[in-house]
Amino acid sequence: MMTVEELATLLGVRAPMVIQSLIKSGIFATMNQPIDFDTAGIVAADLGFEVTQKAAATAQEDGQDGADVEPLSDEEIAQLVQRPPVVTVMGHVDHGKTSLLDRIREARVAAGEAGGITQHIGAYQVNVDVDGEERTITFLDTPGHEAFTAMRARGAQATDIAIVVVAADDGVMP
Repeated sequence: MMTVEELATLLGVRAPMVIQSLIKSGIFATMNQPIDFDTAGIVAADLGFEVTQKAAATAQEDGQDGADVEPLSDEEIAQLVQRPPVVTVMGHVDHGKTSLLDRIREARVAAGEAGGITQHIGAYQVNVDVDGEERTITFLDTPGHEAFTAMRARGAQATDIAIVVVAADDGVMP
């Protein structure tokens, strides 16, 4: 999987050319929307590129089909370090994402934002008690305004869990 924008960069063409090719194929997508390899191949061919699936071919050439992967030993498992889960809070502008996080982290970040609108990705860690053990959760606060679409996409790529905030009086918005 890759985004439309990543495919455009890979091909060295502008993203609108890729979007136009997708529309010709009956697929309506934005720059940040993920597309699968087959769809990317159709678009690339439409734009005059030859498509090969290099990673799969290389693995087969090396005799690695993934079936012979060995499980970790007990010693290796004991050395693993657990990282805090990353939770991204997403939603339309002015629907209360930062206010929700302010309640969780016991802060007042929303009050200090220009015009009350988040204009950057904020990362915060909160310690919580889980069965008597203190654990950490990392929260990402993303901007909701349409102008920050690429920034939201980057936040989503680093996410384990997404919370989508929808204002009851507005409903689902772009």
